[in-house]
Amino acid sequence: MKLLEKGYLGTCQIKNRAVMTAMTTGYAGLDGTPTEQLTRYYEERAKGGVGLIVTEIFRVNQVHGVAFPRQMYALNPMNIQPLAQMTARVHQYGTKIFAQIHHGGSTNAPEMNNGRIVAPSAVPNVSGVMPDPLTLEEIEELKQQFIMTAAACKAADFDGVEIHGAHGYLLCEFLSPAFNNREDRYGGSVENRCRLITEIIQGIKAVCGKDFPVGVRFSCDEHDPFHPDSLKLSDGVEIAKTLEAAGADFLDVSNGNYFCPHSENEEPYSYAQGCREKETKTIKDAVSVPVIGVSNIKSPSVAEKLLQDGACDFVGIGRQHIADPEWIRKAAAGRDDEIAHCIGCLYCFESLMTVGYMRCSVNPKVGREGVFHEAPEKNGCGRKVAVVGGGVAGMEAAAVLGQRGFDVTLYEKSDVLGGELNLACASAPYKDKVGWLATTLRLAMEKADVKVKLGVEATPELVKEGSPEAVFLASGGKPIVPDLPGICNANVSLASDVISGKKKITGKTVIIGGGLTGLETAEKLFREDPGLDITVVDMLPKIGMTMYPAIFDDVMKQMDGRALTLKPGCLLSGITEDGVKVIRTEDQAAEVIPADQVILAMGTKADKDLICAFEKEFSRVIPLGQTVKNPGRIATSMFDGYVNARGFDPAA
Repeated sequence: MKLLEKGYLGTCQIKNRAVMTAMTTGYAGLDGTPTEQLTRYYEERAKGGVGLIVTEIFRVNQVHGVAFPRQMYALNPMNIQPLAQMTARVHQYGTKIFAQIHHGGSTNAPEMNNGRIVAPSAVPNVSGVMPDPLTLEEIEELKQQFIMTAAACKAADFDGVEIHGAHGYLLCEFLSPAFNNREDRYGGSVENRCRLITEIIQGIKAVCGKDFPVGVRFSCDEHDPFHPDSLKLSDGVEIAKTLEAAGADFLDVSNGNYFCPHSENEEPYSYAQGCREKETKTIKDAVSVPVIGVSNIKSPSVAEKLLQDGACDFVGIGRQHIADPEWIRKAAAGRDDEIAHCIGCLYCFESLMTVGYMRCSVNPKVGREGVFHEAPEKNGCGRKVAVVGGGVAGMEAAAVLGQRGFDVTLYEKSDVLGGELNLACASAPYKDKVGWLATTLRLAMEKADVKVKLGVEATPELVKEGSPEAVFLASGGKPIVPDLPGICNANVSLASDVISGKKKITGKTVIIGGGLTGLETAEKLFREDPGLDITVVDMLPKIGMTMYPAIFDDVMKQMDGRALTLKPGCLLSGITEDGVKVIRTEDQAAEVIPADQVILAMGTKADKDLICAFEKEFSRVIPLGQTVKNPGRIATSMFDGYVNARGFDPAA
């Protein structure tokens, strides 16, 4: 298996061909040191067998180079020792670790950089803010900061560095004709636009020695629809040759910038595994130094094929290592079926942008490796517990309880496990990735000897017959159906019934609810009948306002060219046989939207009645997921199931 073969980046031997690419976590300290949280995170991936870890970004400049508040920083001498402790924790497993060094350029926020952002030239950033062009003196200072950051990382026992020249950050802006219109030695020709990076490479080699690996991550194609002169793949080939000639030991081939569509840059559900093969192979065929290729890889078989086909020398695997730290170890043992696959939901990106640190939908231990570093206590001793509901929260809780030695019986009223994961899978062919999670949880329950009763609606009386000591309630929430005129009309359906195929829709359709479920319902209907006329209504001022932008872009892209009307800022007030009554929130004016069919996609609410019914019969009832929380998310349901099952004390 080529994936498991040793390889070299410069003179550094890597034990296999799997590289965990750089991803910001938000776990570093405010002073730029690695916290125990961050160190544990990397240590778990090293323990899982990955050959090389490329860390999240190190800022090289404190004045105009701050990308995130919690960002690694090596130029403070006080930070060298904690960094060295982190690298030692990684090295104990035979894994190598490179530091990624970075400046965000015009993508940085002015408020974090003394009110000033910089770039090669005065070209507005994606927010319309005009950066200050760097002076030659500032470029020289910045070059030295890159070089000295690499030297500091070497002092902290890093095995090499990767210069970040991708994704529209500063060095990518220097490379791109769209953002670099300088007329000095740093602008114009490919050689000039590469000059800053080549001088950084040569400066690092001069200070750190020729045996200290230095590579470059760069966007071989910016996929930027707004700047005709942005980088194309042909430009990427010339840049790759120039960087190789300058002494780069390896090239990490990526794509995109901040102007390209969110989904193009972040590769959500609809992007296939191996989707970047053409780009990486084109670069690999043009150079002789090793190429790390990112290509939305989730499965070992896809990674192996890319390597066998000569698309790259090493596979760059980022989000999959978040989802399952043991990815490479399981692949080596032929345990592919046990891998917790990344499902492409982008919750890792979303959580970083909303709460400031990274979380994962399928791995509840991400960022909590220090808290959950020991296996759950095996003290079930055959004591009986019941789990009601075979969705995400229920299956995760049942598996963990079974692993702890409890005698677990899970009740599911439908004929299949998976709960709302099944609805998500049914909404579009490419959403089959979501089904991977149901398969993973099902296998975990089998291995934990969980008894599963399908097609059984678990009433308190029925569950009581099994004499469980505790009941974990994870049967899901109830759909929100407002008490309004006409809500029970024959032309009104629930989104769940439409997505599952229970209800067929024809004619002019209005969907109430402009979140993910509502838009996925529209997408499914268009797949079945491209000629439908669909209007999506929501009370919020923007359709998709609760969705992560890349997911919104991805869904909307599937409906390009269809008769889709979006009506935000409209509050539902009633339904008739031939239309939907709304009140516009902007001016309180009433409006009637013609409709033959109306679909409710307004979310779910906690099932308090069910909780009360079970609490009357059992002294220990633990509600999980959407049964008790609204809105329900895969991530919150997984965490609910894991933490409550892990911490359940049978003696309490």
